[in-house]
Amino acid sequence: MAVFGLQITAIVFWLRNLLNGNFDSQLDPKSQHLSILNIENISEPILLVSLSGVALLITIVIVLVRSSLVTLQRLKKSNQELESLVQERSYELDASKASLQRTNFILYRREQQLRKQQNVLFDLTKDKAINQGDFIVAVQNITRTGSYALNVERVSIWLFNKSKTVLHCLDLYQKSIHLHTESEVLTAKEYPSFFAALLENRSIAIEDVQEEDMLQELVTTYCKPFDIVSILLSRFEVGGEIMGILAFEHTEIEHLWLEEEISFANSLSDLLALGMEAQERRRAEESLRVEQKKSERLLLNVLPQEIAERLKSVQLKTKVHLKTSGTIIADSFEEVTVLFADIVDFTEYAASISASELVNVLNEIFSEFDHLVEQYDLEKIKTIGDSYMVVGGLPVPSADHAEAIAEMALQMQTVIQKFKRSDGSDFSLRIGIHTGHAIAGVIGTKKFIYDLWGDTVNVASRMESYGVAGCTQVTEVTYQLLKNKYQFEQRNAINIKGKGEMITYLLKGRI
Repeated sequence: MAVFGLQITAIVFWLRNLLNGNFDSQLDPKSQHLSILNIENISEPILLVSLSGVALLITIVIVLVRSSLVTLQRLKKSNQELESLVQERSYELDASKASLQRTNFILYRREQQLRKQQNVLFDLTKDKAINQGDFIVAVQNITRTGSYALNVERVSIWLFNKSKTVLHCLDLYQKSIHLHTESEVLTAKEYPSFFAALLENRSIAIEDVQEEDMLQELVTTYCKPFDIVSILLSRFEVGGEIMGILAFEHTEIEHLWLEEEISFANSLSDLLALGMEAQERRRAEESLRVEQKKSERLLLNVLPQEIAERLKSVQLKTKVHLKTSGTIIADSFEEVTVLFADIVDFTEYAASISASELVNVLNEIFSEFDHLVEQYDLEKIKTIGDSYMVVGGLPVPSADHAEAIAEMALQMQTVIQKFKRSDGSDFSLRIGIHTGHAIAGVIGTKKFIYDLWGDTVNVASRMESYGVAGCTQVTEVTYQLLKNKYQFEQRNAINIKGKGEMITYLLKGRI
């Protein structure tokens, strides 16, 4: 029994060492603990069976313990790997979160920038300078607002010449000094690649000017002197014709141009084109107004103002041009007074002088008569050669038409005395006047004339042709209207062609 107790004790020690991790050493047959278990030392069969059962049990326990330890070590290793993986994934999530935050921030900034650009464009579309064609002011507004919208140091507008071989800087805005200036001139001869690229592309965005082939021509002479490192160019057109470019130039620090910035630059170019179109439209409208004023003045030179206004009114209502409308304007007047004046023996005089002298003399005399027409509010009808025709009482009827014509006639006789022939002799007038019914209107579609028709016109003409040199001859009708205010000399009855004998009077002056 003592031996059995020792063997049991040895087994316990062996198992304890095994649990402490000394499994391999316990399997050594030379181990002092196992040596006690030598079967040869056991003499009783019952003890041998009991000891064998205990050994078997211990072996099972050892295997289970060994398996548990291995599993535990594996679990520990797996746990460490899992912790490492979790930590790694945490780092990745933190990095993704930071990247997402940066992306959201960039998107927010781009959204803010886009909103700012949209506000700038909206404000510029309402700019009166652009819409009303004040092009210089519009150009300065675009360069200034473009500089602040994209935070660019230099913004400029360049115009091509007709042949697209020269670019002239119309305006350059420098943000740091708040100054508008003009820059230099660029030519296709000096920068052929640059000009070719401009004519080929709507927009050009360059982050580093020194790495772009087409700008190598400009780097030394243009970019470096102004410290330009990045350029955005946008071309604008009017009516399909290339007119120029809008340039954004970053200095010192390179800039990567975003799509929103390129789109904004193109939008500004479109506004610039609209400004140029508005300027051309404004010039055309101004030219049209000038031409209309000239036409109106010319129309008033050949037509009475009232008639001219009526013709213009007809044109506006019918939308037909005066020169092609063929519009008829005619009025009947119950009583007007017609005057014909003729320079005596002027035909013979005209044959003795040059054409220019003849025109100058008639122009000077008739200009004096024209002043009298305005003075007495009469209407000049026409001149035929050296004959002058004027009427009172139309186109606006008046009660004193006969008196006004009488005053005109007296003044004409006085005025003609100021003029001398080349031989020093005096000019003289024959004047004839008659009062009666007449029709007045506009004739012609290309060369308008306001004319007068009726028997009154014929009789007044006869009064002149059958008159006396240096005198004014009037009919009985006119005499009856003027006899209380003017002096007359009655003539003997004269035979008037187409009228027979008529009593006429010579106007001598006011009573």
